[in-house]
Amino acid sequence: MGEIPNDIDRAAIEEFAQRTVERTALRKVRKTLDEIEQAEAAGRRALRYVLFACAILAVIAALSFWGLIWSGRDLRQDAPLKVPNAVSQRGEAGAQPAASPVR
Repeated sequence: MGEIPNDIDRAAIEEFAQRTVERTALRKVRKTLDEIEQAEAAGRRALRYVLFACAILAVIAALSFWGLIWSGRDLRQDAPLKVPNAVSQRGEAGAQPAASPVR
């Protein structure tokens, strides 16, 4: 009289087992998605740092190149020319003044 049929128990157990399996699978999927999101976030952070380092290196290279161009280190350094203050007229009897350009 107080006995429950086996079919109802079996159906309830199967339904409970099915829900348990679905929950477990859903938890695994959520965990996997969280791990993927964390890996992607770490990748974005690493990429940001790499791009920042490349930008700094590019600025340093540009400043070095600019300094190399405008430093004049690659030009010869000859002795300075000595320009006399006055031109001596002795001994140069035929010296003539510089010709002015004809217009």
